[in-house]
Amino acid sequence: MKVIIIFITALAVMLQTIDGRFRCPVNEKFFECGTACEPSCDRPKIDFCTLQCIVNECQCRPGFVRDPKEGCIPPQFCPKQNTTNGLPKKG
Repeated sequence: MKVIIIFITALAVMLQTIDGRFRCPVNEKFFECGTACEPSCDRPKIDFCTLQCIVNECQCRPGFVRDPKEGCIPPQFCPKQNTTNGLPKKG
């Protein structure tokens, strides 16, 4: 029984990989050491970021930003926001 569980677990991991890399959704790329400051619809331009390494993560390809509902999309497709200088307006 233990052998079957180990085999199923190994098979599941293998199905998630292609050529040793994880499969990522459309417009995303696998990074062994990704950024902690991925561009998003809320913050499309990152002025500064920590040197923190996010291990084994799919992140948006260059030219795309993360939308919490749609995944990685071109920035022009982000929902319109009521913002000032990239930050939400107060009040």
